[in-house]
Amino acid sequence: MSIKRFDHVAINSGDITKSINFYSGILGLTAGDCVDMGEVILHYLKLPDNSTIELFDYKNKDVYTEFQKKEGFIKHIAFNVDDIDTLNQKLIQNNIKFEMDLCILDLLKVKALLCVDPDGVIVELTQNIT
Repeated sequence: MSIKRFDHVAINSGDITKSINFYSGILGLTAGDCVDMGEVILHYLKLPDNSTIELFDYKNKDVYTEFQKKEGFIKHIAFNVDDIDTLNQKLIQNNIKFEMDLCILDLLKVKALLCVDPDGVIVELTQNIT
């Protein structure tokens, strides 16, 4: 048995419009299906390899608050990109908060930045350098 590919990351969303705008409008992921599971609507955003971000949109925001407290936070999710400079400018233009400004991480052979999505999840963006 071996891991074949990354499948998805699930993120509790406090404001689904802001979350979809961040992942789709700013980062460029493709909006996929929405599935109403009763208490929560799942919104899928696809990456080019068909892995997904699964946004949980709780109908009752008190449930969202309780899940945020119980489930803790994701350390970060990371995406490798092909034009980090342009994406960095787009993040700045959209007033996205940064945990680490764009820099070169020589030991990892990447240009990288850390930004924060609307729900406080840290998103790492990297571009390979030679």
